Amino acid sequence: MKRGFLQSISGRDSSTRLIGFLVIIGALLMSEQVLYWGRNSENLLLVASAAGTLFMTIAGPVLVWMFNQKKTEVKQEKIEP
Repeated sequence: MKRGFLQSISGRDSSTRLIGFLVIIGALLMSEQVLYWGRNSENLLLVASAAGTLFMTIAGPVLVWMFNQKKTEVKQEKIEP
């Protein structure tokens, strides 16, 4: 069975993956805005650090949540044929 990126192991649509995808895209856009607004700053290293910290603060917990959800999906697939 062919599965898409936003589908679980069994082929069902996964809202967890959709939410994670949207949050990561949002975090990338916010980080890009920090870099854009700080492009003329004298301390570009500080701006890059702020953008990276913002991205990891937003996307990090979502990635951990998605990883744990994936483990739960795998356990559920073993229980339910």
